[in-house]
Amino acid sequence: MEALRAVFVNYIEIHGVWRLVMLAPLILSVSIVYRTLRCRKLSAVPLSSLRLCVSILVTMMLFGGVLLAVYRIMA
Repeated sequence: MEALRAVFVNYIEIHGVWRLVMLAPLILSVSIVYRTLRCRKLSAVPLSSLRLCVSILVTMMLFGGVLLAVYRIMA
């Protein structure tokens, strides 16, 4: 039980590009669940969820780039 407690108490620091890398599995799992609920054919789920995952990642990176540009202009 102590080992399980240590996993949640002692966090791992993630820096740089690894934040985006760790975000990808979360977005992929959310897109799979969403597309599983929305698709009528089960065979359409993998490709559809992959497209949704890529579109979410690209959109988040574009928003991040725009916010970074606005921040650098304003600073």
